[in-house]
Amino acid sequence: MDEPVAQFNLTESLVRGHLRDRMGEARCANCLARELDLPTASDIMPILATLAERQPPFAAGSCGCGGKGLMFAPEQARR
Repeated sequence: MDEPVAQFNLTESLVRGHLRDRMGEARCANCLARELDLPTASDIMPILATLAERQPPFAAGSCGCGGKGLMFAPEQARR
């Protein structure tokens, strides 16, 4: 597997897990980078875009910092 693809997959897995652990709490790319000790938010932006297409269980929301973010919200799948 190509190293950038492997890195993307690993980072995506970390982001998904982090959002699941904080169910219903939206996080923006900047806050996710800080909370996951990742070097830049630019690495997370394409991951959030990919996950946003998987609605549900992911949904857009406002991050605690005021930025646009994404949250894990499986309860929205039942609506």
